Amino acid sequence: MSMIRSRARTAAVLATASLLLTACGGGGDSPDAKPSSAAPTGHPVFDQKPDRQLFHAVRRTQKAGNARFVQTLSFGSKAKGDAVRTTTGRMDFTGGRGQADVVWKVPEGVSGETRDVLLGRTPGRGDGPASVGYLVDGQQIHYRAASSAYWIRYTAGDTTQSRTSDALDHLRGTEAPIGGTLLEGVGGAEATAQSPAAEGRTYRATMPFSVLRALFPSDLGDELTVDESTGHAQPGVPLTVTVDKEGRITRATADLSTLLRKDGAFAGFTTLTSDLTLTGYGTSAPAMTPSGTVRTAAGNVLAMWDVKDGGCVDFDSGQRLAHMVVTVDCSGPYDARVFTRIPLREGTSPEDTQERSDTACAFAHDVRRPVWLPKATDIWAWWTPAPKGHPGKDGVTCYVTTKRGDS
Repeated sequence: MSMIRSRARTAAVLATASLLLTACGGGGDSPDAKPSSAAPTGHPVFDQKPDRQLFHAVRRTQKAGNARFVQTLSFGSKAKGDAVRTTTGRMDFTGGRGQADVVWKVPEGVSGETRDVLLGRTPGRGDGPASVGYLVDGQQIHYRAASSAYWIRYTAGDTTQSRTSDALDHLRGTEAPIGGTLLEGVGGAEATAQSPAAEGRTYRATMPFSVLRALFPSDLGDELTVDESTGHAQPGVPLTVTVDKEGRITRATADLSTLLRKDGAFAGFTTLTSDLTLTGYGTSAPAMTPSGTVRTAAGNVLAMWDVKDGGCVDFDSGQRLAHMVVTVDCSGPYDARVFTRIPLREGTSPEDTQERSDTACAFAHDVRRPVWLPKATDIWAWWTPAPKGHPGKDGVTCYVTTKRGDS
């Protein structure tokens, strides 16, 4: 009896060993057979830890290749009306390049200060352009105002080294080829709740305060409370993100109203929201070849003070800096023509400086007027402070403006 039990135990052990060998050997295949592929690891976003799903949704979006996008930034005011910036275009995540068209809709009721912040300033025509286009890649940025007949090509180092000159560099994103979109902050957002969507999921989250500066060019951001220099921890802003069944972001909406200050350019505005929509995943890449004439920024985009006497300029440089202009041929259309530059020290106040500049240019018009300059014309005076390290280089540029098409 004991011998029968011993044999039974031996047979069980051999059977178990046979099963283990079969599992390790791929079900009885020959030693040269290739092992079977690993089982799927699950959904690339929804099976991740809840607090990491938005991060993985951004990565899944980037892996999709190409996409179309629309983003709106809306400043709301019941008394003044809503100012809305709409950006539309295409992104090539793989190639790190993108195309964008920006259109501002600014109600007439807003102040000149607000218009300057939203549209930028020019040294003679008032507002900057309300409609512009960009082509952005890792090496260069092409810019064109809708009213312009040419593109301007900026490469690294072509923009003025000024904190307020990043209207162009700001367009280079870290999470997307086009900067300033909500994609810059979604990956760092902390989801607080999620719910099923039509073909995916919708997340409610908080976007960290630290990423908000990346959403705006510096001159616009300076009018909002996005500066962390005080060192105090700032709460994030509410964010809603919708992800499709593939794990790609299709929409993100943020309430940025807490960034509005009670004073400054946006006094009286009560709401600030941003809405991003992504569609057309896998469609064709954006066209990155500028149509028409292309002018290089180097040598053509100058400070007004650096334009030679008699030189003609356009005001739309793309840098949102009023003193930066584009030199053009005087035989064609232009915005202004310089007739002289005069060394002039700063006055005791901005008003005094402007008055002295106007007087200097009026005297130059009467005494040193070139033959091409009419006697009766509007004269503009643009005073330029001395660059750092160059004392005594203060001066005023005297010029006249024209209507587009006149020469």
